[in-house]
Amino acid sequence: MTVFLSGNVHMYSNGRMRFNQNHGERGEHRGGGQGGLALLMQLMPILILVIVSALSQMMVTNPPYSLSFRPSAGHTHKRVTENLGVTYYVNERFSQDFSSASLKRVESSVEDDYISNLRNNCWKEKQQKEGLLYRARYFGDSDLYQRAQRMGTPSCSRLSEVQASLHG
Repeated sequence: MTVFLSGNVHMYSNGRMRFNQNHGERGEHRGGGQGGLALLMQLMPILILVIVSALSQMMVTNPPYSLSFRPSAGHTHKRVTENLGVTYYVNERFSQDFSSASLKRVESSVEDDYISNLRNNCWKEKQQKEGLLYRARYFGDSDLYQRAQRMGTPSCSRLSEVQASLHG
């Protein structure tokens, strides 16, 4: 029976040791083959994640519009929704690619995204204003308190206008 202690030292079951350059190299080479398989097995979950991620990216389609001017995505032609008057941008083939029925769906989606953005921005503006008011009270800073009181929340104002036009 041979026990490998290191690359080229062998210990026999009777306790004797022997140095052998060739066996050591073969042992390392043999171990390298098994190590490659073990390495592949360790990397397998990462490889699967990369492949799944790449496949999912290929399946995702870019929306036909953007709420902002985005030349990199080809959204350079300005349009306005019929209902709320929301400005959005499309590519040059938009008019040919979308019929009047699908245009209604796109405009509805544009307005939904716009309202969602207003809600998020309104929440951020309120958080910022409340944070300033809290700091002003905590430090007894009347100037900061006045500035926080005057601070506007334009997204909240616009959201109220949009909601009023939708419901009434």
